[in-house]
Amino acid sequence: MKVTLIGFESGSSRNSCAYNIASGLSSKRHLQKIVCIGAKGNIEIDSEFLVKEPFFLKILSFLLSKIRQNILKRFPDRYYNEQVLFDSFAQAHIDGKNVRLVLHTDSGLVRCLEKAKERGAATVILHRTLHPEYIYDILMVESEKWGIWEDSVLAYEKWVANRVRTLRLCDRILALSELEKDNLCRYRIPGSKIEVIHHGQGVDMDHFVPLSNKNEEPFTVLFLGHKSLIKGVPYLLQAWRKLNLKNSQLIVAGHQDKKLIEMYRSKVQFQAPGPVDPLKYYHKAHIFVLPSLGDPFPRTVLEAMSCGLPVIVSDMVGSKDIIEHGKEGFIVPTRNIDALADKIRYFYENPTVTKVMGRNAQKKAKEYTWEKFAEEVVRKMLESN
Repeated sequence: MKVTLIGFESGSSRNSCAYNIASGLSSKRHLQKIVCIGAKGNIEIDSEFLVKEPFFLKILSFLLSKIRQNILKRFPDRYYNEQVLFDSFAQAHIDGKNVRLVLHTDSGLVRCLEKAKERGAATVILHRTLHPEYIYDILMVESEKWGIWEDSVLAYEKWVANRVRTLRLCDRILALSELEKDNLCRYRIPGSKIEVIHHGQGVDMDHFVPLSNKNEEPFTVLFLGHKSLIKGVPYLLQAWRKLNLKNSQLIVAGHQDKKLIEMYRSKVQFQAPGPVDPLKYYHKAHIFVLPSLGDPFPRTVLEAMSCGLPVIVSDMVGSKDIIEHGKEGFIVPTRNIDALADKIRYFYENPTVTKVMGRNAQKKAKEYTWEKFAEEVVRKMLESN
């Protein structure tokens, strides 16, 4: 069976779902083509299978991002880049009589999905968030609660509508966790067309390795992620403010809402370095914290575990499926500031246990490589089509 793979991702990054699935399909000679936004360097996928976004679309994407940066802060450039420009480009490459299955590495590409159906191809979406309406609803609640409007595309109604439409129209959905499947079902997506990928996402074990001689001081708590409100950043800042630990630091890395950061600058000490090299910051940290309000299986949790960090995640993070409470880390109730603070304090007061749990986390992460992830995705696609 020939599969056309479409993803608004790099076709060469070893941390992209598109690249790893394409590699798995190619090794079994099932890859017809991969349509992606770009590819650099030496990659294992033959160029004959690779369809990259053309240069003029990259220019348009750049100009749209400048509008957002310099003119309209709430301009949904991601919507136009992915669901308009890329979708229009990618659908033109769903052709030929041999295409039997089209796999999207996320929802929202309406033109691609409708073109595939016209061609009689099966349509599968590897969905990597909770239901778009759930995310939207949560953002509305959190925006009102904290007095902050997060200018994320996740709160843009056209973006949400397109994602919902493709989830309803596609033939099958591959979910990253049981949490995601349950959440999709709550929003009227039939459970009969959802299958869980038990390897969640993958991790590059050769890149994300522990630091052999880590500086023991100060005790460092790391959060790494974008989209502050859905990731639960205000609850982490509240917990850190409550703790007031000596000889310690909190790092909130990644693109964060500036208003949120400014609001807490005068209340609590923490670092907000913006987008960073993840490995460098995993090596700085002693523990990793993700108090998200809705995350099916984030790569950052696996990356941190692979680097030997114990983790604290909320019960709305699908990675909880692979974490044994008290062994590789802790699972805390969503929005529970006291529980979050208590577990951070536990690690602070028990450095020896922290190291043991970090080793446990690294051992567990070895079971979740990109190779195993791709193998499971490819197997489940081919077995049922």
